[in-house]
Amino acid sequence: MAQTPVHPKLPSVLPSVPALQDVETTAEQVNAGHARVTNPTETPIFICAMGNCYRLFASRDRVMLHRKRDHDSEDQEDIITWNE
Repeated sequence: MAQTPVHPKLPSVLPSVPALQDVETTAEQVNAGHARVTNPTETPIFICAMGNCYRLFASRDRVMLHRKRDHDSEDQEDIITWNE
């Protein structure tokens, strides 16, 4: 019997960090409305949920490189994604 993988979930409240003011974006850029809805095929997202990291990456390979370098771990658990 195949087991359904259990994916970690983001906490409802992420740790706070100081906000930085955007001094480069113009009002015209904001009003241009470049945002759009995307999907997992167009925008892959992989989040390292080890500890309180929550860094975003474009592929599982990049998360694993980050884990090895920054967390000294090759653990493949605690990765949040909508691509798998």
